[in-house]
Amino acid sequence: AASIPLDAGRSIAIDRRQWCYGLPFFITARLPDGDGRESDFSRLMIAQDTGSAILGAARADLFIGSGAEAGRQAGRIRHRGDFTVLLPRE
Repeated sequence: AASIPLDAGRSIAIDRRQWCYGLPFFITARLPDGDGRESDFSRLMIAQDTGSAILGAARADLFIGSGAEAGRQAGRIRHRGDFTVLLPRE
């Protein structure tokens, strides 16, 4: 949506009514690892996309990547997480 290529594991989709493209977010969560366990996820990500199901200030979708395996991995993620938006000072 931001007219730039998404970076797997570094791009998120946000609600455009709440946030601007290009904002950095620091996200921490416990996410499924594919073996039935959860692992720590802690990463700086950039808002580069949007979606119709992402509504509100406290919602984001992680872009895992393209292809069948990325689709399977993304389909397992429905977890709560914490994210901090890094806003510039005025």
